Amino acid sequence: DQLRMIVAKDELDMLLQHPDIQARKIPILFFANKMDMKESLSSVKVSQTLGLERILDKPWHICASNAITGEGLNEGVEWLTDKLKIK
Repeated sequence: DQLRMIVAKDELDMLLQHPDIQARKIPILFFANKMDMKESLSSVKVSQTLGLERILDKPWHICASNAITGEGLNEGVEWLTDKLKIK
């Protein structure tokens, strides 16, 4: 919902401003959960709402997911694993 997206954006902003995070090029994985619900936002809309396009100094990826069925979870973990192997 909108309130959770606002809170998530604020938390992300605080995380990205932390000195330990700013100084490192760590990959960031986002799960857009509950994608099976009718009123859910698309991954693109979640990305726009969180302002992910402004994260230019770190690789990031957003996965549509469903924690109950596991849909999208493997994709996200594989992406993160690949990014961590590059280091």
